Amino acid sequence: MCRMKKAASLLCVLLLVVGCAPVLPENPEGLTAGDFELISLSGFDPEDHAVDKNDYAWAMAHFVPDGQEAGHVYVGTGNDMIGLIYQGISAVMGTGELGDILVLPPEIRRYRPDIGTTHWERVFDYRDVEDEGEFRTIGFRYMTTYRTAYDGVNYLYAATMGEQAKLWRTSTGEPGEWELAWDSGAVGSVRWMEIHRGILYLALANEVPTGEQIGKIWATDGNEFWPVMEDGFGNPKNTGVMFLASYNDWLYAGTYNTAEGYEIWKLEGPDNDTAPRLIVAGGGPSSANEAAITPCVFDDQLYIGSQLNPYANLSRGLKGADIIRINSEDEWEIVVGPDSLTGLNSGFNNWPNTYIWSMIVHDDWFYVATYNQVSAFFNVLENLDKVIAAFLPKPGSRSMRRANFFEIIWYAGADMYKTQDALTWYRVTNNGFGNVGNYGIRTMVSVGDELYVGTTNPFDGLEIWRANSSP
Repeated sequence: MCRMKKAASLLCVLLLVVGCAPVLPENPEGLTAGDFELISLSGFDPEDHAVDKNDYAWAMAHFVPDGQEAGHVYVGTGNDMIGLIYQGISAVMGTGELGDILVLPPEIRRYRPDIGTTHWERVFDYRDVEDEGEFRTIGFRYMTTYRTAYDGVNYLYAATMGEQAKLWRTSTGEPGEWELAWDSGAVGSVRWMEIHRGILYLALANEVPTGEQIGKIWATDGNEFWPVMEDGFGNPKNTGVMFLASYNDWLYAGTYNTAEGYEIWKLEGPDNDTAPRLIVAGGGPSSANEAAITPCVFDDQLYIGSQLNPYANLSRGLKGADIIRINSEDEWEIVVGPDSLTGLNSGFNNWPNTYIWSMIVHDDWFYVATYNQVSAFFNVLENLDKVIAAFLPKPGSRSMRRANFFEIIWYAGADMYKTQDALTWYRVTNNGFGNVGNYGIRTMVSVGDELYVGTTNPFDGLEIWRANSSP
């Protein structure tokens, strides 16, 4: 009976969402949903997904090794993320232990269209690093390429999240040719990497309730590693650095701060002896914006999207994520959010869009994608036995299936929007490219005329979509 009441309450919320969710217009210019084709099977291949649950296309990069004319698109996975969340809730509620959390090993794949239109070759499997039953690495959190200042070699770097945040690299991208470049020795993740003035900077965050929780920035020239900032910019409530962006000859950093809202700082500018400067405080438009997670430079301004927990403080009402932009004078204004210059409210007028999860400029269009809470509700319903187990030590129920509910929810699934002036926005998709299980568009990479998009899907496994913007 208790479980039925919970499900009914969630369904009521979902129906309210259906009743009020708006739809932005489409525009045939730029990319539309119909331009995208699915180029991966569920979680790369069903057999592997059944074992390791490749849910998140958490990291993506295009890499061309030295001496080669063409490269590949690489994707690093996050595995069984929803299962980990449920286990974490159990630990916080006292019905489990953090040390008992079961982790499935992540992997890196690269796209091989020369073999098949949906073929993704495995080039790195964490089963080769950690032993069965002792997996401690959750996923590859971020990937980027960097031609090192030390030896001038172009490398693909891949950073992890887990019991110890680590950094791997390869100069070839080939299986078996990856080396451990750095071990932070701390719980959490390298949440972002950014090249600034020839140096690779690493943003460290710890989003799990164990170990040291303070935002840090490290740097490397490809040989040595050194700390740049280790005290959350002097604020112990800045428990992580979530993004880095090289803009206007400065390095900008966004924090994770659940108590006061995110902060945005700039440091390491033309005069490196200058102390870091606070640019935005209090979550920008709202202190509900816990993290500044998504940077993108478009039309000579730095755009930043937020992440929030919509249930952390319901006194504010159900709220979506916001977008701000910063100009070269460090003046900022709201692009999407309360009293925005576009007239669009938080979450593009749709509160379940609680993360602005990825941004990219492709073929002169600015694309922005979200994480949508509606599909997450379905995961709660589908795994209600796990939810109950997180709060009660002895559940006695079967899980409910999402299929009965999908028919009545029109706006589940991740959203993607596009613009050419940041004032007028158009819809690309508002249902995860027709699969509402794609509750987030996590990564995007532009390669020539092609735009690659990676999703998060805890139901059927991650998906990779590709579109070509050439005539």
